[in-house]
Amino acid sequence: MMVPGTSRNDYLVNYTTREDAAPNDIWESHSKSHHQQYLDFIRSSKYRNGSQLLSCSDCHDPHGVSTFKHQLRVDAVSPNNTFCQSCHAGQQDMAKHTETAVGAAHTVEETKISCTSCHQPKTAQTGSGFGKGLDAGDGKNYWMNDITSHLFTVPRKDNAFVKGIEPDKAMPIPYTHACGLTCHDPASMK
Repeated sequence: MMVPGTSRNDYLVNYTTREDAAPNDIWESHSKSHHQQYLDFIRSSKYRNGSQLLSCSDCHDPHGVSTFKHQLRVDAVSPNNTFCQSCHAGQQDMAKHTETAVGAAHTVEETKISCTSCHQPKTAQTGSGFGKGLDAGDGKNYWMNDITSHLFTVPRKDNAFVKGIEPDKAMPIPYTHACGLTCHDPASMK
């Protein structure tokens, strides 16, 4: 684990290796294989955020005594988003936030979404299984994974890292097809 105060560059150059990961384990903007979430986290805007230096233990209980999934200190999918509200008190109105961000209001009550539904999509899969996905009948493969991204960015089809890449080599967005599986028709998602 990276010691607080160590620069990201020093950590990545001197304390990590890519020997155990193939080039296809990482999209340009998010990891897609297991054991890469810490590297994503230190690349995120949350790690060094202007007010404090965060570590894994700010959200996760390293001793595993938490009653919440993934050893989280607070329930990440609670209806009132208490997990994210502990730092982001100004984003309490989910409908207003989603209307501003995506052009349509999504309320917690109607959609059962939480902050992590969009800001921590499941992009990585534990163990083997590259290529598993859900054939939506549209010729695209949507990844059905079990490890959330730790970059806290919302993936979009206009992601700069997707533009200019051959369609079959581009990161499928939305990664998890979560929007299409629950409410939206995949054919209408652009």
